[in-house]
Amino acid sequence: MSVREMRMSVALAACAMLTVGAMAQATNDASWPKPTPAMQAGIDKDISRHFGDAPADPGPIQTDLSPALTAAAIDKAERKVADWQLKVAEPYFDRIWTWSVLYSGFMAASESTGDPKYKDAMAAMAKKYNYELRSKMPNADDQSVGQTYLELYLLDGKKDAAMMTPTQAGLDSVIGLPTLRSNDPRIPWWWCDALFMGPPTWARMAKATGDHKYIDYLNANWAKTYAALWDADEHLYARDETYKDKRAKNGKKIFWSRGEGWVMGGIARTLDYLPADDPHRGFYEQNLREMAARVAELQRPDGLWPSSLLDGEDFPQPEISGAALMVYGMAWGVDHGVLDRAKYEPVIAKAWAGILQHVYADGRLGDIQQTGAEPAYYPASASFTYGVGGYLLAAAELKTMAAKSSQVAAVNTDPGRTRHIPVVQRKPGIPTIWLIGDSTVRNGNGDGAHNQMGWGDELAPYFNTDKVNVANEAIGGRSSRTYITEGHWAEALALMKPGDVMLVQFGHNDSGKPDEPTRARASLPGVSDETQTIFNPITKQQEVVHTFGWYEDEMVREAKAKGVTPILCSLIPRKIWRDGKVVRNKDTYAGWTEEVAKRDHVGFVDLNDITADKYDKLGEAAVEPLFGDPHTHTTVAGAVMNAESVVAGLKALKHDPVAKDFSAKGKAIAAYKP
Repeated sequence: MSVREMRMSVALAACAMLTVGAMAQATNDASWPKPTPAMQAGIDKDISRHFGDAPADPGPIQTDLSPALTAAAIDKAERKVADWQLKVAEPYFDRIWTWSVLYSGFMAASESTGDPKYKDAMAAMAKKYNYELRSKMPNADDQSVGQTYLELYLLDGKKDAAMMTPTQAGLDSVIGLPTLRSNDPRIPWWWCDALFMGPPTWARMAKATGDHKYIDYLNANWAKTYAALWDADEHLYARDETYKDKRAKNGKKIFWSRGEGWVMGGIARTLDYLPADDPHRGFYEQNLREMAARVAELQRPDGLWPSSLLDGEDFPQPEISGAALMVYGMAWGVDHGVLDRAKYEPVIAKAWAGILQHVYADGRLGDIQQTGAEPAYYPASASFTYGVGGYLLAAAELKTMAAKSSQVAAVNTDPGRTRHIPVVQRKPGIPTIWLIGDSTVRNGNGDGAHNQMGWGDELAPYFNTDKVNVANEAIGGRSSRTYITEGHWAEALALMKPGDVMLVQFGHNDSGKPDEPTRARASLPGVSDETQTIFNPITKQQEVVHTFGWYEDEMVREAKAKGVTPILCSLIPRKIWRDGKVVRNKDTYAGWTEEVAKRDHVGFVDLNDITADKYDKLGEAAVEPLFGDPHTHTTVAGAVMNAESVVAGLKALKHDPVAKDFSAKGKAIAAYKP
């Protein structure tokens, strides 16, 4: 059966994960230089201002996040860090730039995950401060919280001008100044960090007001900063003019990784709101291309970058805030066609895998340098708000990348089959039974073509569809692995709501070699945490392949987290006879499914046994017409029999979540008794 190409559906980041052990060890490398007294004083000051902390014992590095660039994996990594940061930081919310970067990340996380709690926290913060900036005649840093105010205003439909006017007044107070302030000769955005803080605020104000003067100011002042700080040889920005002649110990120029991240992220956030027909768009896009090319060249084997981009010898420690912001900028570039997907996806994936090795078990994001203007040393546990903001922006953009990649043209992994995503018409206000699986659940378009039908398309008549929907999201040719890695699971999960029920059946397509040239869909056998890194011949990328049980665990866990009741079904048996009986799969996929169900404390419907018992009683001759091919795919009659097996299995559950939803036809089916 053919599959659509989803270039980001696999763990492209696995190329970096070849050295995961070394990376995890490096996260707390005792050989890294320790902060000097002056650096430690800066760390202590940041901690005292509640920007973050750097505990002596932050706990272990996480082991539950996957670097796979799939919507589900990214969402999990995004929520883990966002939830931790919101919990520890919310009591100290402020309007200084260190917080406003985090706020931008929270806004992106709410949109990306669909969870309003992050945006709600931002709305509460904005109301607390009456949507006011931190200072009068604000510089770029103090303008930056306006990005969140304006996004809230725009999301609210521009209903309440009070959400916007304080920021507008602040910008208007400086719009006529040719320099930073009347008594300060420096240009308004004299330091490269300002390109993340200021321009996106001005672009959002233009969107909020429709007044082009804010775009004119933005373009004119970015040009001044470019002229002052852009290094045409290195294709990077000096932090400010004082660094243009400074040199590192190795004699090379000093380029601060977070500074470059600020600019790349600033370009992306500015272009988000810059008018599509603005004649300066080409300049910003080309600036991003040149920076992305240079930082890609400087990427280390661990996927990351040191705080001093050209002096990794003296600054060996990875710096995560800069890495996250650069990933965000590059991912945005790929998503918007500014950067070449084939060239930058591996760079992005490798960096994301590296970043995840600095996430702790509780959600802390470590190896974030304290505030400053240049490369420095810091404890591995150091976590500060602005770095988390960059991480959340990166995660949200990566999730967009995964979603866009899921729309790319099909790749033929099983000739002769046509991929189909069903359009399900569901009645609002009632629960839904979701069916997740392969072609034995939904065959092709579900129309009985080739005399074949999956049991999922014959299940609805057994339920009162005024009380419950039945939505068949199974797709032919998929394994537990490819249903997730191609993005189908993320799409289905996004449709589910609390109170729904989910039936999952896989196993028919999970056997074989994970890197089989024409299909590359097999999971590893068993239910352990074993992994294998392969080169996927379909996607032309490296991928970390997990066990069958691991993939089913992922679906169960994520469904539960959304308030959905998962029920695992063993695969229906194939028409393979031995000694007068149909061959069961207890020692493989049927048994593994049951093991996962017990481990995860969810319902288990043993379709393998229920249907096999029926076949045994009927005998080979009577079973033959129930199949539309040699041994796997049933006819309509076979699908009806298997649908009845599902109903019988549901009724046999100790706690049947759909017991009240059967139709008269469903009520007539007896509960399965072994």
